[in-house]
Amino acid sequence: MSLTEAQIQRYSRHILLPEVGGIGQKRLLESSVLIVFTPEGEGAAAVAATYLVAGGVGGIGWCPVDSRKSPAAEGSLAGLTSLYDSAGPAASAAALNPDTRFEVVTRSEIEESAGAALARYNLVILSGRDEALEQAAARFETCGKPALRGIREGWAAAVVEGPENLDVVDCLPEAAETPLPAAPAEGVIGAMLASYALRTLLKGEKSVGSTVLARFDLSRGHMKKVSR
Repeated sequence: MSLTEAQIQRYSRHILLPEVGGIGQKRLLESSVLIVFTPEGEGAAAVAATYLVAGGVGGIGWCPVDSRKSPAAEGSLAGLTSLYDSAGPAASAAALNPDTRFEVVTRSEIEESAGAALARYNLVILSGRDEALEQAAARFETCGKPALRGIREGWAAAVVEGPENLDVVDCLPEAAETPLPAAPAEGVIGAMLASYALRTLLKGEKSVGSTVLARFDLSRGHMKKVSR
């Protein structure tokens, strides 16, 4: 595919980046990312989706693994993608970037027709902790596709790449004793998930084993990035 004049103008700042360029932007437009999340992981998922849509990823699959809505934590960023027009994430994504195809994927599609559903995506982002998330990650890894996982406990969080053979509890710094608003941690983890996803899509990297990409504890002013 070739970029249209409108797309060249829309992504001009991306194209000027040596790490992206015109070829990289076309690669992003041809890529699709599946975002699977639990209710408590929705805030970080919404942040990640917003950055990916703005970055020009061509397809976003939005998959809540539990349709029941739990009360949002104080200061949560859940529903961020609806801020543009209050019409829901699909309309909000279209308003942010008309190039992105946004589709809602049900949990049953992932569980009952995993092959057909997962084949549409190049990468999966998992936000939260749930057995269905781990199953989705395992299916992606079996197909040789990368999976990124974000786990949060209070203001402490970690971004992990690879299948679930890693004790994610050990990935997290010590959490604060007093519960704090969720929004700061959700914002950071969502942005980092999007950043690693874009990097993976641009470079075509595939995970080998489980790797802790980053960990942080904002309640203590501590953050540690783990380089590849």
